[in-house]
Amino acid sequence: MRHYFIAESHSDDDYFTFEENFNGDKFIFNSCNDVFSKNCVDYGTKVLIKTIIKNSSNYFGDVLDVGCGYGALSIILEKYLKNCNFTLIDINSEAIKLAKKNKIENKSNNIKDIFESDLYSNVTNSYSHIISNPPIKTGKTVLINLITQGYEILNNGGSKEQIFNQFLKNNPQLNMLQNMQNPKEMVMQIAKQRGIDIKQLEELAHKLGAK
Repeated sequence: MRHYFIAESHSDDDYFTFEENFNGDKFIFNSCNDVFSKNCVDYGTKVLIKTIIKNSSNYFGDVLDVGCGYGALSIILEKYLKNCNFTLIDINSEAIKLAKKNKIENKSNNIKDIFESDLYSNVTNSYSHIISNPPIKTGKTVLINLITQGYEILNNGGSKEQIFNQFLKNNPQLNMLQNMQNPKEMVMQIAKQRGIDIKQLEELAHKLGAK
């Protein structure tokens, strides 16, 4: 699978750190010129974080962060979800190195494992929650697979939370939902906690379900 962040050699000048403040807490992230949202935590990730924290009582046990990048999503959530242990995966070895550094930098003790994996190919455990905010540049196949795969490693009653951009032209995830027989139900089941405002979600589900 070709990834938006291609593993390649970097000079020392390609690496840097930036500070991110969230809810009054300061986080330090090691980053690189090639990584997605290299200078700050992107808007979609922040929306997903806020949505999950708002519903924090629903989160417990083991959480899998798919396509973790430099680790911002789980590192920030780990600060607030005290009943969760996190595992981070990404296809790119450079992203994994950055995520490991950032775990140490931010003393994220509830991040238990970080390893390289092409989606779920190297995943052997089961999880209560799967979370992800994939860049659109990962490509159509990856974005669709993020919706359709991974359920076999979810514990009973588990959930998948993922951001997708409903306003992006030719978004393959949205196109897939539109082509389903019961898109309203699918949207509500798959996307209800993916960082989309509930009112916006209901409006989207209504539009997709209207025939």
